[in-house]
Amino acid sequence: MDKETLNKLQFDKIQREVQIRAIGNYSKMRIAELAPQTNLATVKVWQQETQEARLILDSNQHVPFMGLSRIDSLMSHVKKGMILSPNDLTEYADFLRSSRMINKFFEKNQYQTPLLYQYSKGLPSLLDVEEEIYEKIQHQKVNDAASRNLRKVRKQIREYEKEIQEKLAKFLKQSSNKDMIQDRMIVQKDGHYTVPIKASYRNKVVGNVIEQSNKGATVFVEPAAVAKLNERLILLNAEEVAEEYQILAELTGYLAEKETIIQLIMETITAFDIIFARAKYSRELNGITPEVNKSEVIHIQKGVHPFLPKGAVPLNFILGEDHRGLVITGANAGGKTVVLKTVGLLTLMTMFGLQIPVQKGTNIAVFDEVFVDIGDQQSMENALSTFSGHMNNIASILNKVKRNTLVL
Repeated sequence: MDKETLNKLQFDKIQREVQIRAIGNYSKMRIAELAPQTNLATVKVWQQETQEARLILDSNQHVPFMGLSRIDSLMSHVKKGMILSPNDLTEYADFLRSSRMINKFFEKNQYQTPLLYQYSKGLPSLLDVEEEIYEKIQHQKVNDAASRNLRKVRKQIREYEKEIQEKLAKFLKQSSNKDMIQDRMIVQKDGHYTVPIKASYRNKVVGNVIEQSNKGATVFVEPAAVAKLNERLILLNAEEVAEEYQILAELTGYLAEKETIIQLIMETITAFDIIFARAKYSRELNGITPEVNKSEVIHIQKGVHPFLPKGAVPLNFILGEDHRGLVITGANAGGKTVVLKTVGLLTLMTMFGLQIPVQKGTNIAVFDEVFVDIGDQQSMENALSTFSGHMNNIASILNKVKRNTLVL
């Protein structure tokens, strides 16, 4: 089916509605690439998937999708050799955790959702990698216990910071310094602990001027008493950063080693995300699972076009049982185009695995091709009248049409 046909029947809008309800960016991209299926067995499987997912939603259960929104981007970073940040690693671990939890979730619901349970059984567990990340990354930062050296460095940093704070607090309390101090506070500037001194007293304090205020009224001085401590602290902070980098690189390396398994997890969970996006939209339409056939039979019971406002007159439509063609005539604004588009769109939605807004007893044919001639075909460039444009289009359709084809 060509894109123009799908767009004329507003199937592109249906795809966008499903996309909106997906969680992962990769899932949204995949939905945009999917097309209505022409194979009856595939359509039946997609319909069963959506029906089972709808049962989960209707029972107010929530599939534990975690860390899914950016997983494709994070995997791409790892493949390129980039080191993940603590936040990224936590999000990655959440995703790995969701693999185990989804497996357990569908095991619990296996009698209600047998097909989705079969899918979930193929989800691998990377518990060792997941636990390693959670152990070493906590509260969006590398944990002190991530390595012996990091624990030692951070302990030294705390000790130096405490000593510096005590010395500067003592400096601020000294009565001899009272007139020089702009504010009784300790301010960190460019990695140095400083005290704000009135600019007119800048040469009275023994120490280094680290920074000056915008208006020049205040200078931030590092007193000589803490200069060496500050230098040592800066070196320790650099050592801490280097150690953190090593730990982040190590954890990212674990993920790189498991790339093939993680790719499988991503594809499987993405498939679940797409199925549940279809189910969410189906629920909003109050749709049901229609019967499907490959016998060119369309039997719609009280069908409603999904984009019509509430209160629209439902459509009863039968074709393919006693008649292979139907001609609709009538006045302008009588609903002829709405009928054509409703039949076409409900057919495409069914072939896309969506439940449709109809009543029980609806049976939808799965077609190999759908052709459409709807709208004004007039073309000034090709000197075609509206009528000539339609004839041109229909002639083109006649050259392509075979069995299992719907022409609107």
